[in-house]
Amino acid sequence: MAQVSEWEEFSFIPPHRETRRRAKLEEEIKNIFKLFERDKNGLCDVREVGTMVRALGLNPKESQLDKMIREMESDQSTGYVKFKRDPVKPGEKVEEPRRFFELMLDILLTYEYNGELIIRDSEETILNAFEALDPEKKGYIDSEYLKELMTTRGERFTNEEVLEMLNAAADPETGYIKYDDYSPILACD
Repeated sequence: MAQVSEWEEFSFIPPHRETRRRAKLEEEIKNIFKLFERDKNGLCDVREVGTMVRALGLNPKESQLDKMIREMESDQSTGYVKFKRDPVKPGEKVEEPRRFFELMLDILLTYEYNGELIIRDSEETILNAFEALDPEKKGYIDSEYLKELMTTRGERFTNEEVLEMLNAAADPETGYIKYDDYSPILACD
C-alpha cells in the first residue's frame, strides 16, 4: 500500500476550493450518520460503522476499522459511537476522543489513516483482481468459488458480508459474477 508521504507533493488545494470541499465533506458525513442514527440522539450502533465508512468512499482493512472504532468509542464500550465531541468551553482542554464526525473528516481531507492511504481501488485494479481469479478468461467467476475464497483466504469476510455481496453481484440464474459489469460498481464512490 502506498504511503502518504509518496503523495504529499500533489496535496496542494487552493484555499477557496478547500473550504468548499470541507463543507461538502461535512455535509456528506452528517447525511451518512443520519441514515444509521436510530433515535436521533447523536449515537449510532458500532456495528454500522464499517458500512458508514465505506459509504463515504473509504476502503479500510478490518484491522484499520477496528482501530477507528476503538478510537471513536469512549473508555467504556457501550456498543455505540457518538457523532461529535461534546462542546468544549474556550480554554478548556479536550479530553474526549475524536468521534465519528471528527475522525471521518480528518480521513476524508487527507485520504489517510495512521500514515496509510485509505481510498477505494480504481476500476482497473478491481478488474485486474477479478481477472487473476479467471485464468481461463471466461469473463465471469462462479459465485461459489468466490464465496470460498472470501471466507477462507486473506482478510476473511463473514458469511453475511459474502451473501450481501453475492446477492448484489451474481446473476440469479447462473450464479456467475460478470466482473466487467461489477468492477465499476465496486470502484464507484
